[in-house]
Amino acid sequence: MMKRLHAGVAVLALMAVMGAAPVRAQQTTTNSVDTAPDEIIVTAQKSGVQALQEVPLAIQAFSGEDLKERNINNIADLATAIPGISESQRQSVASRSFSIRGAGAGAANGDSAIGYYVDDVPFVVTNFGIAPPIRFLDLDRVEVLRGPQGTLYGQGSAGGVFIFHTRDPDLTEIKFAAEAQASQTRGAGGLNYGVAGVVSVPIIKDVLAVRVSGGHSYNPGWADEYYGAFDGTPDRKGVNEVRDDDIRVVALFRPVDNLNIRAQYWHFRPRQQFLGGLASTQPPYYANTAAQPSFGNGDFKLYSLSAGLDFDTFSISSATTYLKGNFGIYVPIAPAGAFSSQFFPDMFSQEVRINSTTDGPFHWLLGGAYQDGSGPQENYLRIPVAGIDTNADNNTITKNWAVYGELGYDLFDGKLRPRVGLRYYHDKRTFEDANTTNTNKKNVTTWRVNLSYVPNDDLTVFATAATGFRPGIVQSQIQADLLADVGIPAGTQTRPESSTNYEAGIKWRSPDRTLNVGLNFYINKLEDMLTPTPTLDANVSGFSNFGDGTSKGVDIEMRWRTPLDGLTLSAVANINQGKYDTVDPAVQARLPYLRPGTRLVNTLEENARVDATYETSLGGDLNGLFNVAWTYNGNRLQTNGEYVKAYSVYSANIGLRYKAYDLTLFGENLGDYDGAVLTLNTSSIRVTPRTIGVRLRVNYQ
Repeated sequence: MMKRLHAGVAVLALMAVMGAAPVRAQQTTTNSVDTAPDEIIVTAQKSGVQALQEVPLAIQAFSGEDLKERNINNIADLATAIPGISESQRQSVASRSFSIRGAGAGAANGDSAIGYYVDDVPFVVTNFGIAPPIRFLDLDRVEVLRGPQGTLYGQGSAGGVFIFHTRDPDLTEIKFAAEAQASQTRGAGGLNYGVAGVVSVPIIKDVLAVRVSGGHSYNPGWADEYYGAFDGTPDRKGVNEVRDDDIRVVALFRPVDNLNIRAQYWHFRPRQQFLGGLASTQPPYYANTAAQPSFGNGDFKLYSLSAGLDFDTFSISSATTYLKGNFGIYVPIAPAGAFSSQFFPDMFSQEVRINSTTDGPFHWLLGGAYQDGSGPQENYLRIPVAGIDTNADNNTITKNWAVYGELGYDLFDGKLRPRVGLRYYHDKRTFEDANTTNTNKKNVTTWRVNLSYVPNDDLTVFATAATGFRPGIVQSQIQADLLADVGIPAGTQTRPESSTNYEAGIKWRSPDRTLNVGLNFYINKLEDMLTPTPTLDANVSGFSNFGDGTSKGVDIEMRWRTPLDGLTLSAVANINQGKYDTVDPAVQARLPYLRPGTRLVNTLEENARVDATYETSLGGDLNGLFNVAWTYNGNRLQTNGEYVKAYSVYSANIGLRYKAYDLTLFGENLGDYDGAVLTLNTSSIRVTPRTIGVRLRVNYQ
């Protein structure tokens, strides 16, 4: 680790020397923007802060307070508020994957089709595209970009990007916050509970400060276990309990006005007994476990060092990160067998960029990125009755680098804004196991062309075309052999998946800014789509390139601050049609229901969320708070040829706020929907049963 951090430290030292030079600091050009008090600002385009209204992309931003008011506590909750997103895999709280507009819908294995960034640093697990299993304890905001972002964010962003911005330490004042909650889930044998807190302390006023946050939560299980077949009398009750712990320490150092240096350590440990996949969702249970243990655990440590240096006409940024962890699953197979898959990701990343900060018409950005990582896996499958006892340990090693840039020139007094971007990416990827070593090298160029029209502060119209890229999946020789047995020559490294997106959008808000409306129309062309492929062994799937497809649809966003003081209505929705244009003949022979014109597997045809939020004064410093939400997900075609039906989920919060104190009664899945929302082989995944609880927050920030 230390050797690989030398490059990042060297860049940081150089920036510190440059920051000490006598220049006129222009911090306002990159760290602030002239906006109204209620304006939402974002940094997703990596060129300083911008008003959300003016960003010519399909983008959403959620403040930390907005997330709390809507009881959004993790990325799975957040996904309900994003049009066009769906969950594509859920092993446990430590391992969940998502797709946007069909990109990444087929396979969680392989590098993620969605980019995940914690502040300025990427969260990348080599050859397994999980979302960061973090709880939303100390977030300033989250930005979500939909559609390929291959120019600025590289190979992990064929579907879009999540950017989690944590809170900075305060350089001037001591600040703190804390929360505690307890709830009851239907079918669970005890109470859920959680505690969390944060404190920020200035060490040297205006120069150095430290912020520490963390928490612990425990949810008792609500699904039962049968050692054999279901007979109505479970052998154990409430086995799928969940524990979650995390701690984050961040230091902010500002030796001079135009230089910020930020160091962060984040340790998170999500753990779950048994997995998300159930033998039945009505009632929820696991069967044929033969009294063996089962779990899905994770343990991740993220170290990061970032810096920003501002000059009169440009800004330099550096982000260095090191991620090390382990996560995996253990699944019993009756009568005495088991499947175990453990991952040990190790990834170093370095990115440096420089961008213009002047108010003139010419805008530019240049950057470079480097990653050096590995993804060792320890896998075994044991089925004594079938004579199977197989070890499939392997490792995926990647070294990749990229250079990228964007140029823009504002025309007609800044009303017409063309932008072009390009990224050149080189990846060297090696697969190793006990019997095989093979290396693939790939050079990829991604691009973006964007034209926006911004006649005033309340209207943005744009059109964009962009490409994205996802490296091929590396799989074990056993999986490749099982695929070959059914006539699919996938090999241990599949072909990469790529996408080209064409999009037009409009953002409008009323002059009094009480009503915001956004529409995005897109056509996303997907090539060599990566998808799990059933083999003759029901316990093992391989991965192959199914074929090419097209996903087209519309995203809808609306937010209305109604004439009733304190009442805000918001809604998002997506209508999507995804179909295969071509299907690999070998795949079609194995899965005859897939053919050109068939719906893309594991994608939703529509999803939506509607929120009503109300805050009113009850006299003095006492306010009343209320939120109710309806979430809808359309049906989906699974790789087994069966459909999972559409479903709705309802949630609500009601509470009191007195100065820095909030007391909230909350309810989740109030309709207690218990059907399957996702299936894999013979298991089904469902929403957590109805949960009702109370939460107390103290906020002196």
